Amino acid sequence: MQGLQNRQRNNANLLRVADLEGLEFNTPVPFFDTAVPCGVPGDLGDVPKIFIMMPNELVGPYDTYCTRATGDSMADLKIMTGDILVLENVPEYHSHDIVLAEIDGEKTLKTYYVDDEGGQWLVPANKKYKAVKLNSSMNIVFKGRLKHYIRRAPHDSMQHILESIEEAKELMKKRGAESEEFKTLVVKPECADKVVGRLHELSDGKLKPRDILMPFRAAMEAGAIRRPTWAEFGLEFSFKRTSKTSLSDYTDPTKNKFDDEPQFWAMVEEFRRLIR
Repeated sequence: MQGLQNRQRNNANLLRVADLEGLEFNTPVPFFDTAVPCGVPGDLGDVPKIFIMMPNELVGPYDTYCTRATGDSMADLKIMTGDILVLENVPEYHSHDIVLAEIDGEKTLKTYYVDDEGGQWLVPANKKYKAVKLNSSMNIVFKGRLKHYIRRAPHDSMQHILESIEEAKELMKKRGAESEEFKTLVVKPECADKVVGRLHELSDGKLKPRDILMPFRAAMEAGAIRRPTWAEFGLEFSFKRTSKTSLSDYTDPTKNKFDDEPQFWAMVEEFRRLIR
């Protein structure tokens, strides 16, 4: 571990995509796009070297390269899986540098620290993991010092995107069939879309069964729909925090649950207009 010095340095700084606006991307930097924890040049087998253009302001006097972060060992420093790490090969490493180290062939990104007694440590930024004290029995190579890390926008895989779309299409098809079944409750089929759409609008966002079911009872009173069964209601409206008993009580025309409420009669008039 030649060149290790005990001198405090500033932590690497986080750059978001917005921070790079206005900068000229004019300097090619090797990028190793691998799935290993902070992969390094010369240790990635046959992984092809890709050059990405970086602003000259981010590239110092030393050899610089980029790779991707994986894992959560530096989570407390907000270094997250998918971040682009900008590392530089420096002649000396100092206490408090965030370094990419290889210990007995295993690569790791940690904070390098030298204690008052001269002990050298690699310290994670996550309490799930323990600090490692370096000793002469270890085969240790420092591969670079973290200079910047760039927060990229989240990126979903194409496979997951396509699978999600297919699942959504199937659900839409299923719900479409269920909605058509509920529309048979509407007395005038030509008004079914308007009546069912308005039932959704009036019941969405309501929390109490009484408020959820008032539009259904109003539509019944207006002669717009017949009384729904529990199964019919559930197919279209997913029960909306409503029990079978509540549906039965609040849609029972003999119980006069809403007769003294002006809001109810306003809904009745609205549904009468919809089916004219």
